[in-house]
Amino acid sequence: MLNRITTDEFLTSSRNIGNTDVISLFLVEQMKKENEIFEKALRENAEPKVTGEITKGKIRWRGIRIIQQNEFLKSVKWLEQRGKQISPKITFEASANGL
Repeated sequence: MLNRITTDEFLTSSRNIGNTDVISLFLVEQMKKENEIFEKALRENAEPKVTGEITKGKIRWRGIRIIQQNEFLKSVKWLEQRGKQISPKITFEASANGL
């Protein structure tokens, strides 16, 4: 997969305290979905297509980058290859009560 924190590291980290279990599980599920979308894009839309194991070297050689735009309570991620978008944009929006 892409260079990310693993789900096991995330669940056992010091951030996983009490009520945050629900949040942690939600974020782990979102990371899995994100990785599935990005892996599909790498295998189908990259030029040349990525076959076999996905490694940092293969990603760099193809000029692929993860682009992330952050705004207040909103984050958007996608993959680009030399300036061309090769994956759908993944939008994560949070809400704060009272805002």
